[in-house]
Amino acid sequence: MFNLYRLVPTIALGAIFAANAAAQTSGSSVRILLPERTRLLQGQLVDVILEVRNAAAVSGLRVTAGEQDITSRFSAPVRAELDCDSSSDWVIRANLSSFETLGEWDLRASLQADGREVTHSRKILIRPFSMPADGTRRNVILFIGDAMGTAYRDAARLVSKSIVDQNGRNTFREGFFDDLLEMDKMPVSGFSMTYGTDSIVPDSANTGTAWASGNKSFLNAVNVFADGTDCRWRFTGQPNASTQPFILDNPRVENLWQYLKRRYNYRTGIVSTAAVTDATPAVQGAYSGFRQTRLEIARQYFENPMLNGQPAFDVIMGGGSEAFTSGGRTDGRDLIQEFQNRGYRLVTNAAELRGLQFGQPTLGFFKGARSPRPATDGIRAAQDVNMDVAYDKLGFTRPASEPRPNFDGFTDQPMLELMTQKAIEILSSSFNRAPFILMVEAASIDKQSHPNHYGGTIWDTIEMDRAVGVARSWAARRTAKDTLIVVTADHDQSMHIIGVSNTPDSEYLNRDKREEVPVRSSRGEQFFTVYGDSFTNARAGLPFINGSVGADNNRGPGGMPGSFLPTNSTTDPASSTYSTYFGAPAYPMDSRTGYPANVAAQGQTIRRLAVGFRTGDHTGSSVPVTAEGPGALLFTGYMDQTDIFFKMAVALSGDTAEADKFLNEVLNSNRYPKTIGK
Repeated sequence: MFNLYRLVPTIALGAIFAANAAAQTSGSSVRILLPERTRLLQGQLVDVILEVRNAAAVSGLRVTAGEQDITSRFSAPVRAELDCDSSSDWVIRANLSSFETLGEWDLRASLQADGREVTHSRKILIRPFSMPADGTRRNVILFIGDAMGTAYRDAARLVSKSIVDQNGRNTFREGFFDDLLEMDKMPVSGFSMTYGTDSIVPDSANTGTAWASGNKSFLNAVNVFADGTDCRWRFTGQPNASTQPFILDNPRVENLWQYLKRRYNYRTGIVSTAAVTDATPAVQGAYSGFRQTRLEIARQYFENPMLNGQPAFDVIMGGGSEAFTSGGRTDGRDLIQEFQNRGYRLVTNAAELRGLQFGQPTLGFFKGARSPRPATDGIRAAQDVNMDVAYDKLGFTRPASEPRPNFDGFTDQPMLELMTQKAIEILSSSFNRAPFILMVEAASIDKQSHPNHYGGTIWDTIEMDRAVGVARSWAARRTAKDTLIVVTADHDQSMHIIGVSNTPDSEYLNRDKREEVPVRSSRGEQFFTVYGDSFTNARAGLPFINGSVGADNNRGPGGMPGSFLPTNSTTDPASSTYSTYFGAPAYPMDSRTGYPANVAAQGQTIRRLAVGFRTGDHTGSSVPVTAEGPGALLFTGYMDQTDIFFKMAVALSGDTAEADKFLNEVLNSNRYPKTIGK
């Protein structure tokens, strides 16, 4: 356990602490380090921390939670260096506190600072949580499409459900689909606002904190709140081993995975195509002010602070084994072996995963650094290795502007649907027959959006949808309808659908044919490299040239950099190789994989979806939510991302019978219209 502050010797609580000769009464204050709108479940653990500023001496602490005096929970005040200034400051902690009194009430702290009373209060809402009295238990499977905003779901639908058969018949005709995505078929839809405490454009850590813990936090934070020592690393750009104690001293709030495991013996799991210590999986099992403390996150998976040092998960699957190896860690621990010593089995490729026979807790590491070593900052491995994207695992040829894959010998990586299937089988199988909560992440929807990789992004979304189908089929087969499935995103990215492209494969795949587009700026001349697939994938910053060459912001040769002649027909405007405004996508089905192919085979027709990116980063747009199973109706309408946590909790409590009955009646009534393809 790290020292949480630079401590000085302390004496009994309530005594006077004197340090400076000159009293600093005028600016003394006390602050409770909880958000203004703190919401917790009954019994959910949270660190209640008080920061006292500008006081040479403190005494007479009293803390009340509503009518209850909880002063005895707090440790003695300790000297702290807050705000990176020279003032005399103190910290008083009540780690891993919980509250059972329901409703909204005041948490109030008062003390004497240099003989003057200072106070602070926070409103806290405690929501009820208990398991059904009849002993039934429900499961939750949460799917996170990282960056999977509305356009990404639309793109996956338009690509995977616009399939042309051997007779030339398209499954998308006259604006209707024969079939929809698995997540489209879920009966309840809503939208989630993704804002953080310090920005409207979030990252995967503070958005994950919202749904995992029910509370908002700041950028890069994993289930913690801000505190007065953040100045030592957060605002200096110096997160490293020397500042890690300050990264790990922030107030922690328990996530739903640990809450259910600690109180109700739930089985827990994470599945991700990223490194398993990346932000989205981390929010289910770790607590840190900075998402890149990967070595500490891995340690907390094995020795979780909310579970008295026991492992956080029964199933872990993904990439990033390096953070668990002795070579990749600064402490030299072999966490993989330590997990195995606790009864976990290890699988490392798709063949082993397919042969897995349920039962015991499981580690699945499907890609990692070949020669792991710690990074120079001392808080992570030198490489954080994600699994390869669906497009590459399927063996498809990348468009000209996207890099070829580097499997580094890991050529048998499982698809996300297989990982999901096996995780569900393990968690629902015979060991302890407990209920479970599982998070499944399609990580590279985001990771491929950052560099604006069309192929990697869309096919990862399709892979995600197929994994959703695995969960839906499993839940539907169960006699007891006891599993809530929720599909959403942590945040959005900037991809938009701009039409279709008839760019021939000879241009779309040609890496030798490219143009350097110059851009003059105050920093000098810059260049974008443009390939022949640009009409399918208009990248951020690229002056996308189309037929409107007379526009003030769009000068230059039309159709650049393509060298093929444009085609057009007065009877079929969709035949134009340059126009993105007419026609519909048309993809062949790859018979080997069951996925849509992105390259035409001999005799096949292909018309690709055209997309554009405005940036290479996240956006602040709201993201879709879809739900199915007991409690699904809770997820309709606009909601804050923190609401997802509490809605999942209500669904698990079993108090959804009336809503479930209403939804079932609506779904099965012929009085209401049914969406074509659904």
